[in-house]
Amino acid sequence: MDKRSQMRELTAFDEKKHSTLAFLSAVFVGLMFFSSEYNWLSPVTVMCLSVVVSLPDFRKAWRRENIKKQYLTSQEAKRLVHLNSIFGLASLPLIVLWVYTLLTDMISLQTFALIGLGGYALSILEHRLYERHMVRLDDNYVSEAELKEERKWGSA
Repeated sequence: MDKRSQMRELTAFDEKKHSTLAFLSAVFVGLMFFSSEYNWLSPVTVMCLSVVVSLPDFRKAWRRENIKKQYLTSQEAKRLVHLNSIFGLASLPLIVLWVYTLLTDMISLQTFALIGLGGYALSILEHRLYERHMVRLDDNYVSEAELKEERKWGSA
């Protein structure tokens, strides 16, 4: 089990087309927007439905992490990959709560934007630190930068 086979498997997984699911999600978002604008559905119902709709994306991310995990040799690296996936799923209620506070006017739009920008910057920093640590833990870990480079040159 080497990095080259892992890169091939990850590339094949990432290139699978999910156009039907993307189209249905876009239609659903449009319907939810108009439903909440005309008060056909409450903001809480729209939030709950959006959580349900986001679950296939989490499933895809979980499957992608499992591909990475099967090539790792270090037990600590395997645990960390699993913990990162769980952390992503566990942070969903916080994001829903953050959006709910905006919809119910508990926070201003400026506060919402500042929290969003801060969270985005922190997530980029966290992801870079995570990948740097994973590369040190296990030689078989393929970082996103390596995968992007391989896709660019087409050798994977």
